[in-house]
Amino acid sequence: MTVTCPACSYDNATDAEFCDACGYELGAPSAPVSTPVSAPVWSTSAPTIAFPTEQTASSPDSTNGTFTPTPLPTFPPVPTPPTFTPSTGTARLISKQSNVPTSEFLLDGSNAVIGKFDPDMGPVDIDLDGFPGDETISRNHAEIYQEGGMWNIKDLGSTNSVFIKRAGQSKFGARITMPEILNSGDEIAIAKIRFLFQSP
Repeated sequence: MTVTCPACSYDNATDAEFCDACGYELGAPSAPVSTPVSAPVWSTSAPTIAFPTEQTASSPDSTNGTFTPTPLPTFPPVPTPPTFTPSTGTARLISKQSNVPTSEFLLDGSNAVIGKFDPDMGPVDIDLDGFPGDETISRNHAEIYQEGGMWNIKDLGSTNSVFIKRAGQSKFGARITMPEILNSGDEIAIAKIRFLFQSP
């Protein structure tokens, strides 16, 4: 006859005091039955969390132990960009060549077409007929005008193009393909005829 271990159900000899399988004391009361642990019950309502507001945000006052509101930070105002007033001044095209019919052309702020007089198309504002190299000038070669207070030059589809040498540079850039801003001291080549652009 055997003694069955109440803890692991192993059959032990009748005179065994402890289970040979698990070491349970066979003379002891039977092992308690474990009660299943129930899953925790979670609340479906969210906890209420109080956040400080401008009125409740405070810092301790070391003098009397009371709390005083913390002032909100202040930032400097965003600067307003400067307003740009278009210039209505004049500018000049000064010939870089000698022995020319006109050594200087005054630009008064209105659009000025550069080219040569043509009986079919009429006169132009800046006529380069008689300048050395005038055979390279188209009838309507280029236009100088003011826009937004800046002087600009654009090619009017000429045959021999317009080139600009910026003030302080040693050579002319590639032919212009779109309107370019002119600064005082820039040099302009209308085909082979060169001018210095000056504006006050």
